[in-house]
Amino acid sequence: MKSSVVPFRSSDSVRNDAATFHVVDLSEETHNAGISFEYDRKLFYTVTLLQGEYQLEFEDRNIDVSGNTLIFTTTKIPFGIHATGGYAGIICMFKEEFVTKANSGHRLLEFPVYKPGTQHIYSLTNEQKKHFVDIYNKMFDEARDNSTFKESLQRTYLLELIFNAQKLAPVNSFVKRNNTTDVIACSFIRLLESQFPIESPQNAIKLKTSKDFADNLSLHPNYLNRQVKLSKGRTVSEIIAARLIQEAKILLKLTNWHIAEISFALGFEEASHFNVFFKKHVDISPTDYRKLQNE
Repeated sequence: MKSSVVPFRSSDSVRNDAATFHVVDLSEETHNAGISFEYDRKLFYTVTLLQGEYQLEFEDRNIDVSGNTLIFTTTKIPFGIHATGGYAGIICMFKEEFVTKANSGHRLLEFPVYKPGTQHIYSLTNEQKKHFVDIYNKMFDEARDNSTFKESLQRTYLLELIFNAQKLAPVNSFVKRNNTTDVIACSFIRLLESQFPIESPQNAIKLKTSKDFADNLSLHPNYLNRQVKLSKGRTVSEIIAARLIQEAKILLKLTNWHIAEISFALGFEEASHFNVFFKKHVDISPTDYRKLQNE
């Protein structure tokens, strides 16, 4: 997976959530456990260049990619990047306020690659990859230089990435186009995802049932379910359950919270209800799942 990898350089630590911009060498940072895609996705928009074979998660879709892949993700749609081996590539991460009409002349969500409900993935030739790597490397150079104009230059290089990508043709099968059904489904997914990641046992999710989401979106539950099923192929309840299981696995693996605390955070009134729910979907209890992850 890591053959013919360009020697990238890393800059700021992504642990500093106060910063609005980071550019990171994935091969270095993931090796040193310096980045968590699950927990950074809520704060940052990204432009990611991957080299090798990966499985991408967008909302409830799994997409296999290989070779040189350029990906644009937003804080509005959940995503994950999974590799069986190490990661190779670069990720540029930034908060929404980093690119505004006032500081750049552009509104971030006006760019096609960041419009709500879209997924833009580009397959690059080696020549195109080199062109984008050159832009990323200018970001690394500026991060190291710490000049007065550091932020302005990095914003310029970010826009250079975006403009150059928009001259390419995204992989058609991955470009998601909106219609009324998809807009409703995406609104539901974004509302569901807005509750995650759960950062403390006291931050219990507020929306858990189909009715909860339908009420929040001012829709009838049956209508919401019908539109989501048409767009996603699964019911609202099935998607909610899958997302709760995903978050439960993360919390069981990455925190030392008690099972009762995780249960409460995920909206279950009783830990026993959570145990039954988890075992139904994973085939083992939360306690046994945690033990297996820690072995």
